[in-house]
Amino acid sequence: MLNDEIQALTNRIELLNRKIIREKAAKKAAEVLLEEKSRELYSAKQLVEDSLIHIKEQSKQGMALLHFKSHLESILLDYNQLLLQKPISNILLQRLLDDLIGIENIKASRIRFKSPIKENVFDTFLAGNKALIQPISTANQPLCWSDDHQQIKLIIKTETSILGSLTLVIESPTSWQNTVEKQLLLFCDMISAAQRRQELLENTIKEKLRAESSEQSTRDFVAMINHELRTPLNGLLGSADLMLDTSLSSYQQQLLNTMHQSGELLRVIINDLLDLSKMSAGMLQIVKIKFSPEKLCKMIFDIFKQRTDEFGLLFNYHYQQSIPQTLIGDPDRIKQILVNLIGNSIKFTREGEIRVDIYWAEQALCFTVQDSGCGIPEDKIPTLFDPFTQVNNSSNRAYEGTGLGLAICKQLVDEMKGDIRLTSTLGEGSCFDVSLPLDIAKTSVLNIQQPQAQYPIETLDVLVVEDSKVNQMLIEMILAKFKITPAIANNGQEAIDFLANNSVDVIFMDCRMPVVDGFEATTLLRDKGYTKPIIALTASTTSVETEQCYRCGMDEIINKPYQQEDIKSALIRWGHIIDAAKQ
Repeated sequence: MLNDEIQALTNRIELLNRKIIREKAAKKAAEVLLEEKSRELYSAKQLVEDSLIHIKEQSKQGMALLHFKSHLESILLDYNQLLLQKPISNILLQRLLDDLIGIENIKASRIRFKSPIKENVFDTFLAGNKALIQPISTANQPLCWSDDHQQIKLIIKTETSILGSLTLVIESPTSWQNTVEKQLLLFCDMISAAQRRQELLENTIKEKLRAESSEQSTRDFVAMINHELRTPLNGLLGSADLMLDTSLSSYQQQLLNTMHQSGELLRVIINDLLDLSKMSAGMLQIVKIKFSPEKLCKMIFDIFKQRTDEFGLLFNYHYQQSIPQTLIGDPDRIKQILVNLIGNSIKFTREGEIRVDIYWAEQALCFTVQDSGCGIPEDKIPTLFDPFTQVNNSSNRAYEGTGLGLAICKQLVDEMKGDIRLTSTLGEGSCFDVSLPLDIAKTSVLNIQQPQAQYPIETLDVLVVEDSKVNQMLIEMILAKFKITPAIANNGQEAIDFLANNSVDVIFMDCRMPVVDGFEATTLLRDKGYTKPIIALTASTTSVETEQCYRCGMDEIINKPYQQEDIKSALIRWGHIIDAAKQ
């Protein structure tokens, strides 16, 4: 029994010893694990501290980069707006460099830019510590860094040429390079764009000045050639007109008729050429006055009735009575359109008829001119209104002419905001339809072109101011038919000197003369209080010279080549006005 208890106690003690041994082993293992965890915790702590330091460093660099980028963007925005308002200049380039080195990281800056004065020469602009800038070869690359990555050089260029370069010394980490490159490329693009705008503006100004000079030269040429062509034509037609009243043999009469017809044809050609030149130079004048369409169309009928009879053509002319009695427009230009169209139809019609219908529709004066002539091929119609264009331009063509009539008609219709259309069938004839929008006058028109009553013009004292000896002789002979012996002055200064001691009733004043021309002479006379009528005798029909005549104080214009009736009508009209002023 005792042995059993001792045995049990021994077993229990053994169990306890084994438990103690296990607990000691567990404790030792726990101590080893704790030591390992302590070491791991320490390592983790060190890693966190190192990471925190790294993050702080990165954050600091990121803020510095953000600050650097913000400064660059601000300068870029300011100069982009400035260069939109002002051209690139030495002062602006230097200011840009000075502002760039105001950024903490930029220590020096340089721009080399092509000289606006000397070709293939580049001006240099510097700011900051110039000694820091070292030579860098870009090797035709748009940008390049120095070996130590502290200096960058960028090429400023357009699509076709090198404008210069931008060099900066920057104290920054290599991680900034991508951002620095992008920002500075924007600066180069800004300068390049400003240079292109400046060159485009300069070229535009040059082209504008060239165009203005060309336009003025064209205007001067048209005015000059207008005068130079019409002046001798005035002598030719005026002399032929005077010869009609003399005793001539049948042979002489035949020669005179030929001369007169040739002169009239030459006048038409000159008028067409000058009208086209005036249109091209923007000198065409469309006036707006009251006129009677019925009287205008009656005049057209009288002109062409005789011609169609001579050619054996039937002339059907219809004027709608519902057309307003008085319209506002340019009767001379409307007459020119009708004359060109009807004359063209007669020219290309060997037999048959010419039909003219004139009517009022949709607030427009409309007329159709239809013929039974040779017609026009369909492929020629689109170009028929172009200048110097005819259906047949070959040297053996059957019909002569400059090919300007229809081109002028088209230009005149366009100027009057109207419409002209052509329909034609080859071998059957052509039809022109014209529509001209015109205003209706509230009162009837007074025909101021025709004197209302005769006047004893032989009682008038007349001064003729004309430098051309031929035209002096011509107007003297015309006035002699009216029993008037005029005083003659060769230029404006002679006229002023003559009028200082003599009195006349009417002055006929040429415009273009040596010493003092007609414009200046008229201005000087009006400034001195001279009130008698001054009538321009001008070879120019341009709107510029017409306006100049009235602006300097002339009362009326008679265009060369003039005829006896033009001079007589003017004298009768102003004779009545002078008498009315005396009463």
